[in-house]
Amino acid sequence: MNIRKLSGFFIALVLIVSFVGVNVASNKYHKRWDLTKTKRFTLSQKTKEILAGLKEPVKITAFIADGSNTGSDIKNLLKEYSFASPEIKIYFYDPAKEPAIAKKYDVQEYNTIIVEDLKHRRTISQYNLYSPGENSYSMDFNGEQAVTRAILDLNRQNQAHIYFLKGHGEASIISDLDSFNSYLQGEGYVTDQLELSVKGKIPDDADLIVAAGPQRDLVLTERDMLENYIKKGGKLLIFLGPTDSSAPMAEWKNLLDSIGLKVHDDVVTDPQRSFYSDPLTPVPMVENHDVTQSLLDKKLTVVFPFSRSLEPIAKLPDNLQVRSLLITSNDAFGETDLTKNSVSKDNKDIKGPLHLAYAVSRPAEEKKQDTPLDPNTITAPDPETGDPIAVVAGNAAFLGPQTLGLAGNLDFAAGSVTWLLQSTNLLSIPAKSEEPPFVNLTANMAQAIFYSTVVGLPAIIIAAGLLVWMRRKNL
Repeated sequence: MNIRKLSGFFIALVLIVSFVGVNVASNKYHKRWDLTKTKRFTLSQKTKEILAGLKEPVKITAFIADGSNTGSDIKNLLKEYSFASPEIKIYFYDPAKEPAIAKKYDVQEYNTIIVEDLKHRRTISQYNLYSPGENSYSMDFNGEQAVTRAILDLNRQNQAHIYFLKGHGEASIISDLDSFNSYLQGEGYVTDQLELSVKGKIPDDADLIVAAGPQRDLVLTERDMLENYIKKGGKLLIFLGPTDSSAPMAEWKNLLDSIGLKVHDDVVTDPQRSFYSDPLTPVPMVENHDVTQSLLDKKLTVVFPFSRSLEPIAKLPDNLQVRSLLITSNDAFGETDLTKNSVSKDNKDIKGPLHLAYAVSRPAEEKKQDTPLDPNTITAPDPETGDPIAVVAGNAAFLGPQTLGLAGNLDFAAGSVTWLLQSTNLLSIPAKSEEPPFVNLTANMAQAIFYSTVVGLPAIIIAAGLLVWMRRKNL
């Protein structure tokens, strides 16, 4: 064997050993570089500490669409979890290609994540992962907070229980409110349906009762149950939209009266503040309150299609206070003739501004207030919210699958639940905000780009073509 062949053999051997070594090292050690501006896929120190303390295997299954941007976000994030702990096992499926696996986990939409151990399971929906950013161009990615919280919650048994009433034509958490229900479960709440006429009582573990769009009245026994539940410290979340005029809803109104509120039999019309010029879909202004703090921080509002208005009763029950959360423009009115095919303002209608949502609480302490708080003041100072009792809104349609993601609708619903349960997110992992890059062009810059691309480049190509044609012609 000559020297040339021997050197070639050694070179090949070195390359083979190098490739094998690199593959072995890459399987044992993971090093990735997060080049995103906000370090979108870099796990926080808090998450790394939680993962380091895992004693049992955790399986994370993500249902994403192949090739989608959101799917790539989720995949890149979850890979960091598997690299950070040997106890984390990650699986990715496209529900359209693997319908049997999606059915097994009862997954009905993309960007759903299932976190489970041997005994418990938590479901994270896309509403837990993404939320509107501080401006209309940005989107907050809350993936790390949602996944890490779900891992922590696997062994916790003290989650708040939320019951959705049924039996009066309310929206169902299985079909109508499935997105909102998935969001609540992803936040760590336990949700269920409650039919008072069948159960005969309110469960002892009920931390919050939600009535979403009832179409039929309570019976007296049911109203008494709910009133006693409130007296014992229970919390209510009532979304009461327009109903058939043949259903008087007397006991619902009596229940609201017991907490200081009156609901009108109307449909709110706001020609000045409406969604895409639809006066029956008002976009109310947001009042200052703990419930709406997220809306104010993000400069968001809500979209409330087909709403009815509310107001405090003339004499509030002792030790109760009500605070307006959403208010229409002065030009709004409440159409009281629900039999008409079209709305038009007349003397029978309720004049604006109209209030679309209220928070009810007991004062934290008795205080003498020199100047009474004007509920119509949009920039009112922060009130003493005290002990929460109820949030009542004259709308239920905003919770539907087509409207929950609009503007700040989810933030309003989530803020209501958080305030009523006085729950705080103990796991503080900041959201990663992402927005497309912008270039501010001056008029001169825009003109230069136009002439260089629309006029200059074609002119150069034409001139080059003419030059080639003339040279060939002279050959």
